[in-house]
Amino acid sequence: SMLVAAVGACKPAAGARHATASVVRCAQVRQRRGLRAAEEPSTPARQPLPLVKGTPGTDACVRRKGAGDDGDDGTAGSIFIARALLLAGVRLSDLPVPRRVWYGIELVLVMAAYMSVGPALILVNKHIMRDLGFPYPITVSALGQLSSYVFCLLCFRVFKTHTLTTADQVTWRFYLANMGVVGAAAAGSIAFGQGVYMYMSVAFIQMLKSLGPVVTSLFLVAFDVERQSRAVLSCILMISAGAAVASYGELHFSTIGTIMMLVSSCCEGLRLVLTQKLVVNLKFPALEGLYYYSPITAAWMVLAGLVLEMPSMLNAQRTGGALAPSTILAAHWSQFGLAAALGMLVNLSSMMMIKYTGAVTLKLLATARNAGLVLYAVLVVGEATTTTQIAGYAIACCFLVLYVLAKSMPPHRH
Repeated sequence: SMLVAAVGACKPAAGARHATASVVRCAQVRQRRGLRAAEEPSTPARQPLPLVKGTPGTDACVRRKGAGDDGDDGTAGSIFIARALLLAGVRLSDLPVPRRVWYGIELVLVMAAYMSVGPALILVNKHIMRDLGFPYPITVSALGQLSSYVFCLLCFRVFKTHTLTTADQVTWRFYLANMGVVGAAAAGSIAFGQGVYMYMSVAFIQMLKSLGPVVTSLFLVAFDVERQSRAVLSCILMISAGAAVASYGELHFSTIGTIMMLVSSCCEGLRLVLTQKLVVNLKFPALEGLYYYSPITAAWMVLAGLVLEMPSMLNAQRTGGALAPSTILAAHWSQFGLAAALGMLVNLSSMMMIKYTGAVTLKLLATARNAGLVLYAVLVVGEATTTTQIAGYAIACCFLVLYVLAKSMPPHRH
């Protein structure tokens, strides 16, 4: 055609040859389509398919291939396949190499933060409540939620490094129906989870946390998010049995602490499932989800603190002397600040891990993190454990591995 001859006569430079070849292929494809349309006038004209966005230096004119689009040359077909894989964008192997590398680096950094800041926050909060004599777990936990909201305000409102992409979806009705429940579940999980350290050892608490995937799976089934196979249900049963054996071997068993741990696990499972639906299904970015749910979580925790802890704090303030809450806060303000910063990092890393992996995978990573904390408590801190306790926890960990394998298998089709 004339367009092909004109392009060929331009003698483009070496850096523009790829773009010229793309124009030539587009002209040839359009010419063939025009000839087919002229030969078949009775066929209704189809709407042009949307352009596939490509990377610099590639053929950006090739459209997605529709039904009946045959006869294209091999180059256009290869470009179509590459673009289709690029548009999928859900698996790491489908990504271009530079983007894949950055994605891997980002995922490693998020996982490293998630695996490290959680245990650090546990140890710092335990030090504040036990060693410093500040036995107010709800107040201590609320510091992390308040710092999370302040961080999000700085990002979205002050420095404007991020923009609210879902502001039109977050009406007051939506906020109260979704964020209110997520915030209440998060507040219950954090408050009960921190309060249990007043009654039991760090090692035994981490062993009981092996029930996390069990509770999360039950909520996934209850909310019709996932359906579990028989193999998964068998692993869940054995994980529960291992946790029961570990509880039986505990030297300093506390009924109050165990009940608080179970309530915390239920609240955490509910929070993870609802957050997965909010962040993944509703396409909320991780930081934006934290911006919306951290203030309602802090509000729930402040309300609970006013009802449950404020009378005791006022009484200790009047009679405590050196152990008055204000005196402890003034003398150890840096440790309270560290707890607030770690709480913010835990929230942010949890939201990002849910975005990358999902609720159940997050709980499995948390279980691996808890196992490391058990080793630290036993080998470094020197907390007492029994053989029965270790055996029960080993059973739970082994079936957690089988649980992962069962979850990774494709569903059976009849």
